[in-house]
Order: sequence, then structure tokens, then C-alpha cells
Amino acid sequence: MINFIEVNGDLQVFYLVESLNFLNYNFNMHQYVDLFLQQLMVFKGLSPRTIESYASDINNFFKFLDENNKDKSKELTTEDFMSFFEHLQKEGKEITTIVRNMISLRQFTHFLTKEGLMEKDPLFNITLPKLKRSLPDVLSEEEVESLINIPDTETKKGLRDRVILELLYATGMRVSELITLKLIQLNIPVGFVIVRGKGDKERVIPLGEEAIFWLKKYLEDNQIRDFLFPGKKGKHITRQYVWKLIKDCAIKANIKSISPHSIRHSFATHLLLRGADLHSVQLMLGHSDISTTEIYTHLTKDHLKSVYYKFHPRAK
Repeated sequence: MINFIEVNGDLQVFYLVESLNFLNYNFNMHQYVDLFLQQLMVFKGLSPRTIESYASDINNFFKFLDENNKDKSKELTTEDFMSFFEHLQKEGKEITTIVRNMISLRQFTHFLTKEGLMEKDPLFNITLPKLKRSLPDVLSEEEVESLINIPDTETKKGLRDRVILELLYATGMRVSELITLKLIQLNIPVGFVIVRGKGDKERVIPLGEEAIFWLKKYLEDNQIRDFLFPGKKGKHITRQYVWKLIKDCAIKANIKSISPHSIRHSFATHLLLRGADLHSVQLMLGHSDISTTEIYTHLTKDHLKSVYYKFHPRAK
């Protein structure tokens, strides 16, 4: 269980160990798990959900050691961790889950070593298995056009739905970023929106003329004071609302089953196909590592290859 409390204006994280006896190890594990998680929040700017994930992985590791009668008087070894990873594999865990656990525990052992709590990092030489990255679902420009045109803009709900779709495709923002968007984050005269992403990091994304046109129309017809898309009881609309909207519009537009992230993928791919540079797309998507953005280059290469084989006279 994780508790987040405010201390002198700062958000602090406290890891509460309920069923594990960390304190019997040769150092105060409870205290240092706390400190590790706090550093993830303060210095890396990770979200509470991500920190929960780290805490859960560490928790499961020590639970595994307890269940296997680990001698708590001895320091943690590489074999302890490898046994845990093998245990996850035998349980039928997905490779992505195992790799996530490896990353969480490797960061934790690195922290313990750096703090002088362990002489040698037991996971220093551990190599992470390479994950096969599946290519995301991407719509064609014609499919995006069909999808966006589905809502009936003569109604208030339809107009709001149209603006939601326009903004998702115009900016490539995540659904979580869209539903929490506030009026103050828009600068329509200049043509950009300030998006707050993971770790509460801000990025600026331009707005196209179509998005601006529908935004103006929407704001003229609605008295918006806080959230751009208000829901019930002063809150914003939910993720589920956006998911259902896209699913319903996709069915009406006769498009294969898609998710809100498909629109984000389409935004990035269409920019690259039309000549945008990878770094600019990375900034607009809010990726901290450009390698995450590079997956879209595979899509654009496949597209260029198909065009070549279709139209070059000597391609076949």
C-alpha cells in the first residue's frame, strides 16, 4: 500500500509494509524502500501510478523470499533475484511483466549500492531480454476524416464529441491529458495548447486551423470556466466516455476496432509521412526517449515501400 501525503507543500510518499517483515534484514529495508520511492517521485518526476508499480514489484520480490525462507542475516544475491524471475516465468507471467520486474528491482539495487547499503550491485551485469515491439494500429487519413465527421455538430453533445476527436488527432495527446485539459491551457489566438503529461511535465503543441475552428464554435456555445470538457459534479469527462465515443464512431464509419491511442499513433505517423522530423514528433508526443518515437519510422518505411512497389515500373 502506498500513501501520498503533503509535507510543507511537498508531496511525500510512504511505503507501508503490511505482510512482509523487511525489518529483520541486515538493514532497515522498510526505511530504504520509502526513500527509494520518494526519489523516484522527486528526482524522476514519476507518476503515483508508476511508483505504485515499482512498490508492487519490490513487495512481490520480498514476499517470494519470505515464502522460500531466505536467510535474512545474509545479503541479497544475484541468485535470489534470478530465482524470483524464474518463479515469475513458471507462473506464466508475460515477458513484459517479467522485464518490468527486472527493471524495478535493478533500479532498486542500484539505489541500495549507491547509498552504500550493499557492497556490490547483484543486478549490475543482468541483461534485459529484448522485447518484440508490435507495430501500433494506424488509420489512413481518409479513415480519420470519416471518424471525425461522424458526430452531429448541430447538437451540443455532437459538437463536444467533434471537438474531442479534432483535438486528439490535431495534437496526438493521450486521453488522460485530454480529459483533464483546462480552458487556461488553450491559447487560441496564437494557436497552441499546453499539455500536462506524465510526471506533470508540460509540453506545447500547435493547433491546426480545423481544430481552432471547432474549438471556437464549441466555446461560443458553452460557458466553460475550468475543464474544457466538464462532466458531472464539477469534474471532467471520463476516459470511458472517450473510449465509447471512438468505438461508436468507428462502427458508424465502418472502421476496424480502434482505441484512442490509435488516433495518437495516426497523428505521429501522418506527420512523419508528410516530412516532419522525428525530434519534433517526439516533443509533441511527450516521449522522454526518442527510441520510443522511432517505432513510427517502421510504419513510414513500410508505407514508402508499398508505394514504391505499386508505382515504380521496374519494382516487380
